[in-house]
Parts: sequence; C-alpha cells; structure tokens
Amino acid sequence: MPDEVNNGKVAIVTGLCRAVGRAIASEFAKAGYSVIINGLDEMALNQAAEDIAKIVGKNNRVVSIPGDISEEQTSKLLLEKAVQLFGRIDVLVNDAELLDKPKK
Repeated sequence: MPDEVNNGKVAIVTGLCRAVGRAIASEFAKAGYSVIINGLDEMALNQAAEDIAKIVGKNNRVVSIPGDISEEQTSKLLLEKAVQLFGRIDVLVNDAELLDKPKK
C-alpha cells in the first residue's frame, strides 16, 4: 500500500467501466486525491471503487455515482456530490465515450 496521504484534492473521473478511466482514477487515488467515479454499468463501477479502495487504503475516499454522463442530471449530480462530500473539485477527467443514442 502506498505511503500517500489524502492531499485534500478531489478528482472526478468518468468512463470508469473501461480500463483507461479505471487507471486514471487509480493514479489520482494513489496520489492522494479523493475520487468520484462515474460509469454506466453500476456493478462494474462498484467493483472499480472497491478495487481502487484496496489499492489506496483508507486514507482516500472513492465514491461511485452511476449514470449516463451525457444526461444533464447525471452531470449535475457528479458536481453537486463532489462539492457536498469534499467541498471542492480540482480535476475533471471525462473519459466517457459518448455514443449516438437511437432516434425514437
């Protein structure tokens, strides 16, 4: 387990159901950031949060918020939760892949 301590900074990372997003969030957590992660697949997202928490220990917090980042309500929720839980946002990484939605 790294010797890093919580540095008081906060990162939001979207696209956590893919390897790149997960790796980015892990690196921020290792560097002492509290991390809010987002992805479409709630089970995969929760597993990613558990895996990251195991890597960094209890010094840092990892919060998962499932949802479609292309929807305004999800985007707002990510920002609101970051401010509510941690009082700030220092970094936003949008690694989510936005796909065209089928026309209704």
